[in-house]
Amino acid sequence: MFIVELEDIGDVIEKIRIGHDNRGTNPGWHLDRVEIRRQLRKGKGSETTIFPCECWLAKSEDDGETVRELVASDIITQKLLRDGTLKTTETEVEDALETHTYNVSVRTGDMYRAGTDANVFLTIYGDLGDTGERKLAKSENNKNKFERGEVDRFTIEAVDLGQLFKIRIRHDNTMVGADWYLDQVEVHDVETEEVYMFLCERWLSKKKEDKQIDRIFYVKGYEGEKSTDPYFVKMAQSRQGLDKNANKKKKKKKVSVAEESPIIPYHFTLSTGIDRDASTTARVYVIIIGPNDAETDRLWLDLAEGKKSFTAGGMEHFVCYGADVGEIKRVEVRIWERVCS
Repeated sequence: MFIVELEDIGDVIEKIRIGHDNRGTNPGWHLDRVEIRRQLRKGKGSETTIFPCECWLAKSEDDGETVRELVASDIITQKLLRDGTLKTTETEVEDALETHTYNVSVRTGDMYRAGTDANVFLTIYGDLGDTGERKLAKSENNKNKFERGEVDRFTIEAVDLGQLFKIRIRHDNTMVGADWYLDQVEVHDVETEEVYMFLCERWLSKKKEDKQIDRIFYVKGYEGEKSTDPYFVKMAQSRQGLDKNANKKKKKKKVSVAEESPIIPYHFTLSTGIDRDASTTARVYVIIIGPNDAETDRLWLDLAEGKKSFTAGGMEHFVCYGADVGEIKRVEVRIWERVCS
């Protein structure tokens, strides 16, 4: 029995989330049920809510999950009557929340060193709640998960989330090969048969892009509010004319990208010629131009760690993020010339 003091969360406790850290010599735990007892207002008795579990929280048992969401089944109320007797009543919870099964497919990008050995964590958000952070510990179809070009499948059970609209995914940057290029995440609600697609196409890396290992992605076609998320705030700031990569403002006269233009990934493949002296050690960037001279900021094509030049006869692949300019009319490829004084 434990005593915990918390702020008032309302008259009815509909669900709880319980888990453990899987530490110790024997962390596996078979949980029968949880009872939460709280005092009624004005000291008129107590109310006990029952949350049945009857399953394992263990890496080595059942589905390997160490986190469970439990739904209230019964409420036991005890009231002290005027004659000093204690009246006990037990009622079944009406319209109890439903538990849904979510099949999660995670696709790692098909590019050099895209896979990761780090621990990956996922939170799914819907209009009725979220799953809480879940560790994607055991792939159902791959012994070695999150490898280049592979799709890993996981199952998450949670109280009905309603319509899904975003995910948060991160890794802990452990192990030598922690850098991870995440292509997409697909979530299938088994009960409603709805499928939600989250296009990612970004690195979760301390070394690449913006050096972030914690990202939020919205469901494909989402048109709701995003301005409170740090990623979209940062993207909005980048549209104000500040070239983050060069650490100075652009000097071009025309900047006609609309404020509401979404940020999208651009995939580049550059092949350097085989002529003598074709290679360059300069820093290269691209500007994409669309209709009405709408254009992106400078999209820097920075080479992978350890590469010092675009070598003759070589081919390089890049993914950069910039404003959606619509139909691409032309592309400007330039090098950044350092001026020494």
